[in-house]
Amino acid sequence: MASPQSKTITYKTVGKLDIPVELYLPRDAKSIPVLLWFHGGGLLQSKRTSVSPHMLKAVEKYKIALVSADYRLAPQVGVAEIYEDVRDCIRFIRSPEGLLKHAGDGAVDPQRLAVSGSSAGGYLAFLAGLYVDPKPQVILPIYPITDPFGTFFTTSQPHPMGGGRTDPQTVMDFLDPKGEVVTSSNGSSKRDQMYFYMMQEANLSKLLGMKLGDDTYRIARQIHQHRLPPTYVIHGDSDRAVGVEQADEVVGVMYGLGMDVKYERLHGIDHLFDRDEKYELEGMYEFMLKHLGIREPKL
Repeated sequence: MASPQSKTITYKTVGKLDIPVELYLPRDAKSIPVLLWFHGGGLLQSKRTSVSPHMLKAVEKYKIALVSADYRLAPQVGVAEIYEDVRDCIRFIRSPEGLLKHAGDGAVDPQRLAVSGSSAGGYLAFLAGLYVDPKPQVILPIYPITDPFGTFFTTSQPHPMGGGRTDPQTVMDFLDPKGEVVTSSNGSSKRDQMYFYMMQEANLSKLLGMKLGDDTYRIARQIHQHRLPPTYVIHGDSDRAVGVEQADEVVGVMYGLGMDVKYERLHGIDHLFDRDEKYELEGMYEFMLKHLGIREPKL
């Protein structure tokens, strides 16, 4: 199946910096729900166009609008500013002068909103579920980061792809918190070594500007007070880039509070597994469509 065509739209401008989304629509879109997806990369790197095949296929398969969003990258901004981008992106999607204007008359129903994300993007999906008001109907975190102060991110980790240590000089230009603020990187940029550097240095919370004792951005610690909408989590138990205990903790809290959560804890599966076209994640999409009010999804 060919990938759907996309349209680039600016959803927010900070100073002179435009922050874009990529909008993918199926043919003959009419009042279809919206799936907002945030890319991974530790909030340090990557870009909105790194969408997995299953999500691009879902546009036609399930007749949904896919919105893939960039956001400002750390450490030039902190997690608080990145969450502001998430919040403002959702406001743009819901605004009559936002996504509706660009998608075409009657094409989308932005009040039926699912929020997903992979890795660090899954973390942003959780933050949207906690703090955006009104909450999305459903969130779909895929191998998510959930706590930068968790053991995985405070313990030096080996290179997940078997490489050696990352020379700090390689990423030195991107470590200055007063450096140029950007919204994306690509595979040819040395910035795309930042995640490996962060893993070996065990300093994600520092790069995100988080302070020990402030639990605002530690997902499991906020669920009791702020609650979460229906949630579908996918994480492999052999993940070398985000320890599966990150998802375990959050799902455990949700189960304990009797919340609507479904957990696919995949045995022997590593990070980025869904970049392989053989993975359809049909269970996740069924859950999404159910909570968007489509009771009989066509699979």
